[in-house]
Amino acid sequence: MSKRSFLRGAVLAAAAPLVPAAASAKSFSEPKWDRETDVVVLGYGGAGAAAAISAHDAGASVVIFEKLAEGGGNTAVSSGGVMIPNNEERAFQYLAKTYSFANSEIDEEQLRAFVKESMKTKEFLLSLAPDQKVYVYGYAGFQNIPEQDAIEKWRFRTPKGQKTRGGDMLFNNYRYAVETVRKIPVVYNARGLELIRENDEVKGVWVEIEGRREAVKARRAVILATGGYEFDQTMLSNYTMGKDFHQLGAPGNTGDGVRMAQAAGADLWHMNALSCPLGLVVPGLKTAFQINMLAASWFYVDQDGKRFGNEKADNHTGVYTVNVLDPIKHRYPRIPCYVIFDEKARQRGPIVGGATSGWAINREGYRWSRDNSAEIEKGVIVSAPTIEALAKKIGVPEENLRATLEVWNKDIAAGEDKAFGRPIQKKGKSSFEGREAPLISAPLDANGPYYAAKLVPTLLNTQGGPRRNQLGQVLDPFRRPIARLYSAGELGSMWGHIYQGACNNAEACVFGRIAGRTAAAEKPWG
Repeated sequence: MSKRSFLRGAVLAAAAPLVPAAASAKSFSEPKWDRETDVVVLGYGGAGAAAAISAHDAGASVVIFEKLAEGGGNTAVSSGGVMIPNNEERAFQYLAKTYSFANSEIDEEQLRAFVKESMKTKEFLLSLAPDQKVYVYGYAGFQNIPEQDAIEKWRFRTPKGQKTRGGDMLFNNYRYAVETVRKIPVVYNARGLELIRENDEVKGVWVEIEGRREAVKARRAVILATGGYEFDQTMLSNYTMGKDFHQLGAPGNTGDGVRMAQAAGADLWHMNALSCPLGLVVPGLKTAFQINMLAASWFYVDQDGKRFGNEKADNHTGVYTVNVLDPIKHRYPRIPCYVIFDEKARQRGPIVGGATSGWAINREGYRWSRDNSAEIEKGVIVSAPTIEALAKKIGVPEENLRATLEVWNKDIAAGEDKAFGRPIQKKGKSSFEGREAPLISAPLDANGPYYAAKLVPTLLNTQGGPRRNQLGQVLDPFRRPIARLYSAGELGSMWGHIYQGACNNAEACVFGRIAGRTAAAEKPWG
């Protein structure tokens, strides 16, 4: 071949339209269907429940398949909060800014659809079950962003005589609407394996039910509401910075939906975005606890015995304060890090505070001791009579920890955290009204005993997964909808790095409703 012919061929090849591999025709061998329905919902948390309710109310038949032996997912073990704006346009402006300063990708059309639909969320929540009341318990997580007062956080009020609270209250009302009112079938111990497609159109899904593989026909659509990948260590290694991740939520979140969507040609986004406080590990439990100090006399230090930031950042962003890699010493110097506190703080109450969320609390049934004594016995908290002895126990330089304590006590006694600007007292609104004490920072006791506890990243949930549009349709890398495939909730969440509480429940509720009614409007294929 001459050089001229080769170059002419190369130009023609470069000018040819790019066709994704997923667009090539494939032969379709229709399986023998074991079950069929109009809309298949994979996952029975808040997103799956909202999607099923919406699809049913739009006239479609629906079946929910839940991987675990019970429903609820992260919704049921959350604090039960749902973000609801009080002003549509101002809420959009506030939320949009949480993307820009973190350099997270934003889909403005999707965000506008979310805010618009969110204005109807209170009405939807109150429609789930009779005689329910909701109340405002908190406000925007980032009070320094303009238009923050457009954000309110709502939850169901526990009826008198009942002990159910938080996420269980929220999911119980979802369950009542799904199972009692609409009698939508729910199949448990049913894990979604792979989507069944003809060319680029989703026709159903392979599901493993009690160890048996079944083909489920979806005449209109499949909605993925399977949660994130918090419990998949390989995916965490590939998509996140940091190490020693532990989990706070539902153990069914192992990335099933991500893999199914990828195999169908989905684009992925926000894969490195996390809702991840710092927390503690109790031996013998599957899941961890997030830290929430009730006292004011405490601070964090790294492995060098030094403070490294304002400890009062929104708890959902905790991982971003510690996932700093030291390329010289080849370590993450803040994983683990340590909380240092005094006797006043120990006696003030559990160092996991008033937290009501998490699998360990709500499903494993662990109750943290009021004075932290049980956790001292377990070795979760260590104590020492002097700050030098404490440094030796946790393996940080004695002189550094002593100097850190001296500077903290001097600056806070003088009324200012000169190093990192941690507030002395609570001012204005907060994410969790009523939980935060008026006094935020105080000197530690001049004399021991002193206490320390190891802190690691503890995941509430990952945000990443298949990209979806404002209708809940899953998109391929060219921003084209994959026919009859939808998603809702934390799987492919709209939220980027800067996440604040109550927004995943809000997104699950909103995009569950949007995806459900859009999927129900699909024309049946057979």
